[in-house]
Amino acid sequence: MILIIGAGIGGLTAAIALRQAGFEVDVFERAPELKEVGAGIGLSANAMRVMKRLGLMQQVVERGTVFKAATGFTWTGRELSRLSTNLADVPTVCLHRADLQEVLYSALPRDCVHFGEQFVDLTQTSENVTARFASGRTATGDALIGADGMRSKVRAQLLDDGEPIYRGYQCWRGVCRLEPGEELTETFGPGFRMGVIPLGRRGTAWWFCANEAEDAIEEPGADKTKLSRWVENWHSPIPDVVAATDPADIIKGGIYDRVPVRRWSDGRCTLVGDAAHPTTPNMGQGGSMAIEDGVVLARCLAAHSDPAKAFRVYERLRQPRTARVTNVSRYYGVMGQWSHPAATWLRNALFRFGSGRAATNNFRRFASYDPYEVGLKAG
Repeated sequence: MILIIGAGIGGLTAAIALRQAGFEVDVFERAPELKEVGAGIGLSANAMRVMKRLGLMQQVVERGTVFKAATGFTWTGRELSRLSTNLADVPTVCLHRADLQEVLYSALPRDCVHFGEQFVDLTQTSENVTARFASGRTATGDALIGADGMRSKVRAQLLDDGEPIYRGYQCWRGVCRLEPGEELTETFGPGFRMGVIPLGRRGTAWWFCANEAEDAIEEPGADKTKLSRWVENWHSPIPDVVAATDPADIIKGGIYDRVPVRRWSDGRCTLVGDAAHPTTPNMGQGGSMAIEDGVVLARCLAAHSDPAKAFRVYERLRQPRTARVTNVSRYYGVMGQWSHPAATWLRNALFRFGSGRAATNNFRRFASYDPYEVGLKAG
């Protein structure tokens, strides 16, 4: 039996992959039910390749929008960059995060996921690991996977390495019913950025980043007013996207990550997704990294009977790739949030001249990753 703490994207993907590999799995989620939270998420070919192997690709495609390019603009509407995304054997898809979570959840038996169970702590021996929950329940298994997000309680017990790091800007997210486009776009202003994401039948999702203090708070309902003021002169359809969003549906949160570490396992316990390697969202790969983690982890456990050995191999295989995503995403965010006129001019110039063949080839190489093909030898 494998215990998984957290029923997010990483936890559910790991559960599916482990069951397909022949393991028994119990997933424990602190929320009382799956809720309609979050906004849009993009899955590039590296994640969609996993969805195909899990037998879920068609469901993901039907719930979202297949898009062919990602385009960057200045706030006045001048095109800065264009990256083709239809370069692989599988499509690139945008969909609502809740829809992706529902697709994953639907692939598991209902008695496999236990809601309303808040993880408290764990104890492990040479033979097993036991998790204790706030309800008084305990569960014992051969191994435990912490998939409980950026502020993971499992990580806190395994690594005790403090809180994630605030990176200097806040992010607002929302969804509106405007007709979706066919491309993912990102628009750059001085200290501001906005992304617009097609969501298929759900309409259009968006996010907006602004340089603000970590403890900045708004009066109730003031987010939309402030956002509308910031983007009132930006290119179409950005003002309309904000205007069409219900203020109650706007979510605000700070942007955090952690400095990559080489070890996130201890004995029979390990971490996946944001619990292991939280990243800023600038590369749009946080969910995809969690999906890859789940598959590689399942394959390592299937190949090595000793969980501790399997987890060492898993870390060795995943740490370089996830560290690269975390670091590149952080640097991209720093540049994206530049506000000085000279800095924004430089950033725009870099995007204009760096979005050609080299960028396309880099994206193709990154998205060609297949977690079912990586070697699993201990080393």
